[in-house]
Amino acid sequence: MLVRRSISTPTELTAYVIFAPCATPLEAVVRAAGSRWTVESSVEAAKGEVGLDHDAGRSWTAWYRHITLAMWALALLTMMRAGTIAVDMLKKSLRPSPQTSPLAVFKARRGLASR
Repeated sequence: MLVRRSISTPTELTAYVIFAPCATPLEAVVRAAGSRWTVESSVEAAKGEVGLDHDAGRSWTAWYRHITLAMWALALLTMMRAGTIAVDMLKKSLRPSPQTSPLAVFKARRGLASR
C-alpha cells in the first residue's frame, strides 16, 4: 500500500493499493502512482473533445473501431495544437527589432553614449 500526503494540506491523505513485486523500488512505484493523474486528465479531454465516451450499445467490433478512431482524432488534434503553439512561438521570436535612428547607429559604432 502506498499513502500519499498533500503538500498544501498535510492532513489530506490518498491511499493506493500496489500490485508490484516486492523488489520494486519506491521511486518506480511513486512515478507510476503520479502518472495516474496525467492519464486521467487525458481520458477526460478525450471524452470532451472527440467523443470517447459515446460508445453505448456497440458491438465489440464497432466499439473497437470507435475507440481507435477517437484516439487517432485526439492524437491529430494534439499534434495540430503543438504545431500551432510552435509556430506562434517562432513568430514571437522573429518579430523585427525596433528601428533605431541612423544617429544612434553612428554613435554606437564609435562607442559614444546614445540618448
